[in-house]
Amino acid sequence: MPGKEIKGRSKIASYKKGGRAKDSVDQPGTHSWWLLNKNKRDKKAKGGKADKNWIQGVNKSIKKRGTKGVCTGKKFGGPTCRPGTKRYALAKTFKKMAKNRKG
Repeated sequence: MPGKEIKGRSKIASYKKGGRAKDSVDQPGTHSWWLLNKNKRDKKAKGGKADKNWIQGVNKSIKKRGTKGVCTGKKFGGPTCRPGTKRYALAKTFKKMAKNRKG
């Protein structure tokens, strides 16, 4: 019968004719997903090899887009800088860095 499980077979080949394979590209942790996302995983920093000059790139992008000061003062956490956004997280990081710098 189509779609009926076969005993004694591996998880990948557990369905016969037309059944959904267990090894799906959409499911994280499966072999196909692992192979498909190999390059994405390899590009991420490992251990202490993070980009130490990341802030220069961020400042360049802010200057290029003209978004300097969008998340400062009363605007922080407001409609233009909502909590949970990348913009908000970056503003929080900048605030923390300034606090540590000032002492």
